[in-house]
Amino acid sequence: MRSKHLLPKVATYLVGAGIVLMMLGYALSGFSGERYRMDYHDRHWYNVVSFYSE
Repeated sequence: MRSKHLLPKVATYLVGAGIVLMMLGYALSGFSGERYRMDYHDRHWYNVVSFYSE
């Protein structure tokens, strides 16, 4: 019976932590929407492994 109520509590903590991390990242970017939001190609996997295609 107890495990039935554990999942919503864990989910609430995960969502709350995600919101706090998003707000922290926005604050560290200087409250600038342009610097906080990256282009799709900036965070794509091929830029991580130094492979770029036009």
